[in-house]
Amino acid sequence: MPIKQIARRITGNDYVFTVLTKVFALLIGLVASAFSNRYLGPELKGQLAGINATLTIVAITANFGLYQPLPYYKRLGTPDVLDKFLRIFLLQFIAYTVVGVVLARALHSFAITAVCLIAPVQVLANQMSFTITVEDVKFKNVIFFTARITNTLITILAFYTLQPSLLVALALIVVGDVITVVMAFYRIRRLPNPFRADLRFLLKILPFGLVTMLTTLMLTLNYKVDVLMMEGFGVPDAQIGYYTLGVSLAEYGWLISDAFREVLFSRTAKDDAVGEITMSLKINLYLTLVVIAGIVVFGRPAIYVIGGSEFLPAYGVTVILLLGVLSMSYFKIIGTLLLAKGKKGTYLGMLTGSVLVNVAVNAVAIPAMGKEGAAIASVLSYTVAGGLFLLYFLRTYGVPAADVFVLRRADVRRILAKFKR
Repeated sequence: MPIKQIARRITGNDYVFTVLTKVFALLIGLVASAFSNRYLGPELKGQLAGINATLTIVAITANFGLYQPLPYYKRLGTPDVLDKFLRIFLLQFIAYTVVGVVLARALHSFAITAVCLIAPVQVLANQMSFTITVEDVKFKNVIFFTARITNTLITILAFYTLQPSLLVALALIVVGDVITVVMAFYRIRRLPNPFRADLRFLLKILPFGLVTMLTTLMLTLNYKVDVLMMEGFGVPDAQIGYYTLGVSLAEYGWLISDAFREVLFSRTAKDDAVGEITMSLKINLYLTLVVIAGIVVFGRPAIYVIGGSEFLPAYGVTVILLLGVLSMSYFKIIGTLLLAKGKKGTYLGMLTGSVLVNVAVNAVAIPAMGKEGAAIASVLSYTVAGGLFLLYFLRTYGVPAADVFVLRRADVRRILAKFKR
């Protein structure tokens, strides 16, 4: 088969192209992780994980989800709509920078200072990342790979030339965010005056954003609350470092479901796409099991490659977390349908239940079992989230459970025919 024809089939199939794009991104990430983990070591990596978890939560909260209504107002044809949003984003950035500097000087804590100074940049980066996705989704990938490759090169340079330092790791976060902001503004070729922001428009869009903010916050807490609670219970930084690397490796189990989720966002925007979601769940089941088996078999040598022998205690965490990977993949795929149908309340309610389970089990398991206890809590919360979303899907749309779990010959023929087109 000619190479051009193969390339057309790959780029023409949304699922295959998305998976390959993610594989490429993961390969770059593996190189960066290998040098970053060796550069920092378990203890500094654990400290970085705590700061990064706090930073992510602060940035999400401070965002207020104000970027979320942008597509809606663009469809309405609101005059000067992009500049309206950009002025608000820039005004937030200025206000948060002033507040961050004041708090950093008043609070004598390295971790809090780092969060206060980096959060304003990260808030703006998140907003511009969403904006460029709406304006030019292909350029979003250009920004992503530019930031990822730049960070990787700087990490490699630091590994060979600098002493281990948390400041370097934090600087890399800032570099990635700054690249996102600068490239996004360059692409849209606008830099409106933030002091002309329409505050009445801000108050108008605020209610739309709050639900999105809460949903994103719950989702982040489901992934990050374990690290924060480990810090709170005084788990040694090195143990947290092992845990975060174990989590990073287990997350590769979501490669397939993340690819399906991205494609299904566009499909469910047009209709419920129940048949396509059902087929995606079925294919995801078998492919994810293969990925999980691969991680179990090759996980220990993989940890050695990306972290060295001192990170080998992370393998136990990875194996435990893999028990919840499949359940969480159901949440990822089915969640696209709920969001597309505007059922954010249902989505948020089930996700909040999962977070509460996570917090409750962590409160008992971390003091008793340390990092392994945190992993068990995550597995239980993932199982609750996946179970609730799957049960909702099956009952709401009358889908037989066998249609989600059993792969028939007709299904195989459909898959092969779809790839050949």
